[in-house]
Amino acid sequence: MVLFLASIAVRGGAQTSTTASPPSDSVGSRSVTSERPRLGRNTTWMIAGALGVGVTVSMFDARLLAETRLLGNHAEMDRGSAIGNAIGGPGPIALGVGLYATGRVMGNGFATATGREVMRAVVVSGGLTALIKGVVGRSRPFASPGDADEYSPGHGFMTSARASFPSGHTSAAFAAATVLIREIDAQHPRARLIAGPLLLGSATFVGFARVYDQQHWPSDVVVGAALGAITGYEVVAHARGDRSRIGAGFLSHFVLSRRDNALDLGWSLRR
Repeated sequence: MVLFLASIAVRGGAQTSTTASPPSDSVGSRSVTSERPRLGRNTTWMIAGALGVGVTVSMFDARLLAETRLLGNHAEMDRGSAIGNAIGGPGPIALGVGLYATGRVMGNGFATATGREVMRAVVVSGGLTALIKGVVGRSRPFASPGDADEYSPGHGFMTSARASFPSGHTSAAFAAATVLIREIDAQHPRARLIAGPLLLGSATFVGFARVYDQQHWPSDVVVGAALGAITGYEVVAHARGDRSRIGAGFLSHFVLSRRDNALDLGWSLRR
């Protein structure tokens, strides 16, 4: 899948440029504004909708998780869930790094910018997820069997067993998928018919695997998916200049550069 998406990005970038240019980690012709960051109206509705769906699903968490454990052959399901966990773990950030590196090596601005946006989306969604996990302190299914309403506010920072809500694997998977879908749709529209279902299906599979392994309640996955998708949507919107950049002192100064034989990753706090 990584090679397939990288080839789409490289071909798409080649179609938009007829002259060679030095590798760059900038967004090229995308505009940069000095306005304060803000969420779009559509994003606000997405957040409200996600919260509504999450609350509804949470009412049936225990039942849904129990029914998930009854699906299929346990040996086959265990193998499948292990794959899903691997995809949602290092997969999203590795995909972003791979696209970014491909763009840098080949001098392809589109692949470079897309990889950079994937990394941004995964990092931001991961940070938000970690903060919410710590504050909410919801117990994972294996830590409170049958009881989806066990919370220890603040304890999510101290132990993973109390860091169920929301799902970080699912958040990262949907963040990366959303960025890629939006960029592929804009640059290579025909490929979206293949890339869209493949990316969303893979991200959904990650969420299912987390529930099956009793690492998360279904509502954790629903909210994690929404958080990742909204983050990915916003990162692309800001990169395109659809609205102001996210955090002038944060994302707009995301640093990824080469020095000697090393790769520097960080943020600059300058304005």
